[in-house]
Amino acid sequence: MSVVNSTRSENYSSLDIHKFVDMELAKNGFKILTISKELMDKRVDDFMKFVNGIRAEYKDIYGWNSETEEYFLNGLVDKWKYSFSILNSSDEICFVNFSSVYGDIIHNHCTYGRKDTRNFNFAKLHIIKLCQTGLDNGFKYQEGYWPKNNNRSIILFLKMGWQIESIRNNEQLFMKADLEKVRNQTYELVISDK
Repeated sequence: MSVVNSTRSENYSSLDIHKFVDMELAKNGFKILTISKELMDKRVDDFMKFVNGIRAEYKDIYGWNSETEEYFLNGLVDKWKYSFSILNSSDEICFVNFSSVYGDIIHNHCTYGRKDTRNFNFAKLHIIKLCQTGLDNGFKYQEGYWPKNNNRSIILFLKMGWQIESIRNNEQLFMKADLEKVRNQTYELVISDK
């Protein structure tokens, strides 16, 4: 089920997508970093405070609880290759996504955005970066689960080209993305300022 289909059929494979994302973020003083094991070891307390603050904010809506240090330090397959954070010019964390690899697919575990920066295209720019990183490494698809009442996020991801595959336990939507399609469609959303 797709809400928006790309109306253009350009092939963006020849673009330097990583540079595009870096430049778009830099316009507002932000940068995107791969969450490496070294970065997590160095800043685990910062990541815990950031993520658990957002989890507390939405506890009553989604039933979220705080995550332990072990959660942040776990070594899921290629987590340190497909997880990203966006930082401001003071190196404060503004956005976090944890993804890893399940067999031949990238699994999107969770995404968190700081309340005061939720209108800076972080989700779109991150997805462009994650899709391109996956494509660079031979992946074709990405998947993830969303609480079915997370309407704003679900609508955004459908606009970016994700597809709803199923509903789990009548609580979570299981969604899947074709990396190239989603990269292209999300790039178009960013350049058209939608």
